[in-house]
Amino acid sequence: MIIDKLKKFIVTELLQSDIELDDDTLLIKSGTLTSLQAVELVQFIETEFGVEIEPEEISEHQFRSPRSVAELVERKQEGQRGEVA
Repeated sequence: MIIDKLKKFIVTELLQSDIELDDDTLLIKSGTLTSLQAVELVQFIETEFGVEIEPEEISEHQFRSPRSVAELVERKQEGQRGEVA
């Protein structure tokens, strides 16, 4: 599941912690992630899920929580499937 992979990456690779992230944990607004970590998250998403995140999509709204990031990835994947069909 996308959200589970995102949360695992955030906790183990970005935060290097064993904290538990809720699906709705605020990421940027709360300071959980720095801007550099957000860029690393984008790189992970592009590699892991095969989608391209445009610079304008990297916003506090899109990266509000693990849930909102997962929803962005799902929309991008659906868009790619629609282009192929």
